[in-house]
Amino acid sequence: MPFLPLKAQDLRIGLYINLSGSWLRHPFASNTFKITSSKDLATLRTLRKVEILYDPEQSDPESPTDTQTEEPTDQSQTSEALPEASLHETPEASGATMSLKEERTLAFETHRQKLIEAEKAYKEVVRENKIMVQEVKAGYIRGMRKAEELVNSLEDILGSDGTLVGLMNLMESNETGEEYYYHSLNVSILSMAIGQALGLPKADIRMLGLGALFHDFGELDGANKLMPNSPSRTRDQREALRKHPEKGCHMVERGFDFPGPSLRVIHQHHERLNGSGYPQGLKETAIHPFAKIVMVVETYEELCNNPDLEKSLTPNEALCNIYAKREVEFWEEAIVALIRNLGVYPPSTLVGLTDGSIGVVCSINLFDRMRPTVMMYAPDIPRNEAVIVALAQENELSIKESLRPKDVEKRIWNYLNPRRMISYFPLSPDNTPS
Repeated sequence: MPFLPLKAQDLRIGLYINLSGSWLRHPFASNTFKITSSKDLATLRTLRKVEILYDPEQSDPESPTDTQTEEPTDQSQTSEALPEASLHETPEASGATMSLKEERTLAFETHRQKLIEAEKAYKEVVRENKIMVQEVKAGYIRGMRKAEELVNSLEDILGSDGTLVGLMNLMESNETGEEYYYHSLNVSILSMAIGQALGLPKADIRMLGLGALFHDFGELDGANKLMPNSPSRTRDQREALRKHPEKGCHMVERGFDFPGPSLRVIHQHHERLNGSGYPQGLKETAIHPFAKIVMVVETYEELCNNPDLEKSLTPNEALCNIYAKREVEFWEEAIVALIRNLGVYPPSTLVGLTDGSIGVVCSINLFDRMRPTVMMYAPDIPRNEAVIVALAQENELSIKESLRPKDVEKRIWNYLNPRRMISYFPLSPDNTPS
């Protein structure tokens, strides 16, 4: 039986309802659910611009009124009459529905808190990364020890089956060279995630992460003041930047006992399997496996984060671009592992949904990569209270398409704020950053 129209004054506990129209106009976890509490009933009666429908077949024939307690009542008690006749539902089924709804609501709030906690932890890690970089540049051994501790802690989270989440709320900084710290950390985290997916031993994953953390260290040499993808580089600056792998190696070799495999990451991350890379034009087996992983991750980062918004690709497009070059420029196994980690719609992908709304992917769904968790654009809801939806739990809502940054209105872009530098962070299974 289809859902039937219902007036607000006819609402009561036990009705199985559907809130027609945009779900952004109500605070419930789903558009379709059974009214199980006086609190929900009171909230429903305050809604505006939302059409309420109900399904007689899935509604309780009798239920306490909103002035009664939520305890089971005797069947002889008087209750509000249903607007239409309906079939019976067992108390067990009603209880199960309530439990499911409560679990879904809790899941959304838990995910929101997860993002907040991850953001705080990420900012702290970035702060530590800045201090560590300056100490290593100055030749202090304690700086390198901090780098090793940072990589070890991140690997421990990933090694405990942590989940990668995309962080979109980090504030931009006006500090010169700020992009470097986000980029190096991002490449390190994603590279270690690939290493884990490929089954590398823990010690190898940590050496991989250390090399990735310092892969662009040579760009911090005094002669290089611009990021490698800066649109305002001169020809001489571009040529100087091609030497940053060798400079980076020299900078970390100064009394730090830097691991050999990690050193090769710094020196070879711009090489390509077909010999078209630099600084040495190495091919295939001459390139260390760790460098093959980092070159995939860094290319993905650069494609997504071009300083010219018109040239930036969506994460999905970036993955497709790299995959098209598998076995020619990039190691296919590393590409596949990256895709498996990030999903079809990686975190920070702007997406258009089937109901016409727009959102940004927060984290992937390991069990159904086509239905990730999405933060929605809702101009009538404060951004710090933005709606977060797990599409796996929404039967009538799914992703229609991924959107390019240039195709999204500025006000929507500012609200969703998928930062120019997309950031990822691993969370341990208990949802608490370690």
